Amino acid sequence: MDEILYLVRKRSDKYKDLFPQDVAIMNDLFCQQLMGNFLEYKRQGRKNFVLNADLVDYVKGKKLQRGRPWSKCKAVYVPLNINDKHWVALLIDLVNCSLIVLDNDGRLTKSDDMGDHVRPFCVMIPLILRKANKFKHLGQQLTRPWSWRRPLDMCVQSRRSGDCSVYMLKHIELHSMGLPLIENMNDENVEYHRRRYAIEIFDGSMEP
Repeated sequence: MDEILYLVRKRSDKYKDLFPQDVAIMNDLFCQQLMGNFLEYKRQGRKNFVLNADLVDYVKGKKLQRGRPWSKCKAVYVPLNINDKHWVALLIDLVNCSLIVLDNDGRLTKSDDMGDHVRPFCVMIPLILRKANKFKHLGQQLTRPWSWRRPLDMCVQSRRSGDCSVYMLKHIELHSMGLPLIENMNDENVEYHRRRYAIEIFDGSMEP
């Protein structure tokens, strides 16, 4: 999982003229640390809460190998696991101050359940950005939770099971490049992408 996301970041750095430089791609560890820190936020309350410094380092581009400062980005992508059963891609829109869930199988997770998994990001992202002290231009958006949505018409709704991790990785890869998801990722080519990712992990590189 994180190996592929690292290769996507590596390729973007290598081919700067081909790939957008105003997006950042996180790993699963960032997601886990944010979730854990959100639980502390709920226990301690806003007044006594201490933000995990590692999360701020992610935002500054320091924590992640081939990381990128969010202050230079319009969007951030995060792999998000739902109930240890399903993977989706979470898009943090730093322009509109909102979150978008890219989900290849909306039948698996009801809206309320998805909201429970996305809510930590809605609450924590503004807090982290405030602490990073590079986002004053967002004003009041840093003082309240952000909204989220899950537009199922953005993605093919898969008829197969067991492919969500490949869909999630490919959705991050495609969307970060500004390419449409439905036209480029579906049940007919998911096995091709699964094999290609395996080869790229073995080879340690990902070419355009």
